[in-house]
Amino acid sequence: MANILELFKKEIKQKTQEQKGKLMDFDLDNVKIEKLDKQAAELLEKQNQLESLSLVECSLMTLEGFPKLPNLQNLVLEQNSLDGEAIKFIANTYPNLICLSLAENKIKTFSELEPIKNLKKLQQLDLSDNPISKQASYFKNVFDLVPGLQVLDNKDKNGNDIQYSDDDEEEGIGADGSENSDDDLDDDDDDLNDDDDDEESSPKPVKKTKK
Repeated sequence: MANILELFKKEIKQKTQEQKGKLMDFDLDNVKIEKLDKQAAELLEKQNQLESLSLVECSLMTLEGFPKLPNLQNLVLEQNSLDGEAIKFIANTYPNLICLSLAENKIKTFSELEPIKNLKKLQQLDLSDNPISKQASYFKNVFDLVPGLQVLDNKDKNGNDIQYSDDDEEEGIGADGSENSDDDLDDDDDDLNDDDDDEESSPKPVKKTKK
């Protein structure tokens, strides 16, 4: 796992520099990990300000040993091999999650999904291409399970598609599913005011692989 550890060190250093010394958003996709090494987890845990973590197509079999990240709001773990144990771990470890994407994993039943109801702040969830998404009444049952949920598999509660433009991928969408257009932004303001509206500026998961 030494090569994985060195890769984590390199990527954390590079992305910290890119983000002006404060790592808020970390992604390491398409790297075969299977299970996160203890030393790599400790490296990530030191980044306690981290708000967004993405490990897509990393052959993850388990989340055992993943770091506690108290400020984590956005978790993207698409195209792995995670099951109901991952749901249980996420619900117990990341209570402040707003957005969670587990598309293309191995979650099969509503009993496996049950712990997700403990994520009281969860607004956006993606379980597309999991076996559970093929079950009868899947859409209604998930919304019933998570009352605060606003977007499931890129659809709103009424089943309408949420469209993501290039701008949305960079800026996120509004909590109500509405798009943030360029007109809504002040051109003279390079930095979005994080304290103007915490909900609207919160990170939103973006599917890494477009269908």
